[in-house]
Amino acid sequence: MSYKQFDKNGNLVTPSDLQNKSLWCREGEKIEEAFVSKYGDDLNVGINPEKAINRYAPDLVFIPEDSFVDLKTQNTPFFKAKKLFGIDPSFAVVFNRKDYERYGEKYPGIDILFWVEWHSVRFEMGSFKQEVEYINGVWKISFKELAKLCETAPEHSYQQRRFDRLGNAKSSFVLDIRDSKFQKVI
Repeated sequence: MSYKQFDKNGNLVTPSDLQNKSLWCREGEKIEEAFVSKYGDDLNVGINPEKAINRYAPDLVFIPEDSFVDLKTQNTPFFKAKKLFGIDPSFAVVFNRKDYERYGEKYPGIDILFWVEWHSVRFEMGSFKQEVEYINGVWKISFKELAKLCETAPEHSYQQRRFDRLGNAKSSFVLDIRDSKFQKVI
């Protein structure tokens, strides 16, 4: 069944291919640069120099501490979060299980920044219609605290990725950024 999404001005939003991981990795580099350009001075963050040779390295570093930070950009609300998990979709963010496992193994001291800016605020699919509050901000959480939340958070499996061989995460934890463990920094 097809669906439609609309921005805060009522304009139709046409999403790109959400399963194209290589496209999103390339776009991610541009997003990281835009984030640092916009918020780098305020948050004392810069691009991690290791990204030049390893695109899977943590995205950012805090300056001057030189500790790792990963950026999670969230532009499309999880419109069915309330229906499926009881979480208001205005405040629902997702965190991939794949990243949860990788950070736990390689970067347990990392901090995570969630840059939330809803490009879509209304979703329609058949009789299901959902609107969300427009949100634009940055929330910080340590991986240690995020991991605790993931232990009890609902996990959503992506139906279209069941047989994925492109490296996409097959599931994500659904979290509420209103939880006190998240600190709004912008």
